Amino acid sequence: MTDVRVFGRDLDGWRAESRAALGLPTDRFVVMTGHQAGIWHAGIAEKFVVGARLAAERGGVLVHVVVDHDLNDASLVAFPALVDGSDGARRLARLALERSPRGARPGIPNALRKPIRTMRPERRHEVPADLEPGLASIERAIAAERGRENLAMQMAHAANALLAPHARVDHTLAATSLAALPFAVALRTGFASMRGAYNEAVVGERIGPLAERELPFWRLDRASMSRAPLLEAETADLVAPRALALTAIARLVLCDLFIHGTGGGRYDRAMERWIAATLGEKARSALAPMEVATATKHAPLERFVPAFDASATPDALRALEQDPFGDEGRTKAALRAAITGSRAEKRAAYIAMRRAIEEARRARAKQLAELRMRIAANHEALEAHALATDRTWPFPFAASPASNR
Repeated sequence: MTDVRVFGRDLDGWRAESRAALGLPTDRFVVMTGHQAGIWHAGIAEKFVVGARLAAERGGVLVHVVVDHDLNDASLVAFPALVDGSDGARRLARLALERSPRGARPGIPNALRKPIRTMRPERRHEVPADLEPGLASIERAIAAERGRENLAMQMAHAANALLAPHARVDHTLAATSLAALPFAVALRTGFASMRGAYNEAVVGERIGPLAERELPFWRLDRASMSRAPLLEAETADLVAPRALALTAIARLVLCDLFIHGTGGGRYDRAMERWIAATLGEKARSALAPMEVATATKHAPLERFVPAFDASATPDALRALEQDPFGDEGRTKAALRAAITGSRAEKRAAYIAMRRAIEEARRARAKQLAELRMRIAANHEALEAHALATDRTWPFPFAASPASNR
């Protein structure tokens, strides 16, 4: 129980009404997490694994909030495969399942896109035997959810099914359903006085400030298949909360614990500052706590990486080209420190530095040429190494985790 009043009503009343409206229990511990729709990587899946464990420990439920209004291509499912190289040898590559219907242009919110079916690409390829079960499970899960109302919910429920061996998801909600709550309507109605504090709170974050009359919500347009900022006094059939509005609604009236990834764990501090500045410290204290969970997991692809010269990389070449003096940066540092004085003096010192670099490059031309040759010989092996160590493969391909919480 709280003694906090928000938008003219007791916060406990808002909570009971909001949970009941979305079919969430009012008498059990509610853990909430979410992401854009799609079959995401293992770092995102870890949020659900941690959330399910914490919900089970408290006899509660785990809620998956689908950011259904995002513009990401939720249907894009990449997978590692072996393909024939120019020399006829097989090499590791990144392919993607083909999607139908074809031709959907980018920039359409997933809530407005139709469910899809998937098929293997026509390009000749071989899926490693130990990864084939994971890819087949992804295809089955997506196909099983083709009856959903849109692409976002199709992929969200497919992800839930794939998570089932590791995490139980009890409820799945679209972010657009949160925007339809009376509490969200009250937030929009009273937001004019909150805009200044909101914009101050996001300074230095990767979140843009709001313009005059702009609300922290999107307006989704079914006719044009687009989204645009929602403005004060504007109506729309389908509205979606932006990041800070979404977590403010979730943490104030819907859940008892919110699980973020590393990015959300940073930006949500801005939401807390905004709520404190506008609704007061009591409201900030009433926010459900948050935890951060992530993991680094790789697909078992190391055996497909040829031996390579780890010191022969494009980064090593750039470093040698920019600092060819061979004295651990001392000469270049001195040359840069000499760029002082008047504009003409700075110009002369800069030209002197560039000339010294060119002379040093000529003196080390043989070493530079050899490094370029080693990089060229390394090219395919380095590409394979990058694919093998990529942590963003869909989580059903992942091997054992290294998690952080």
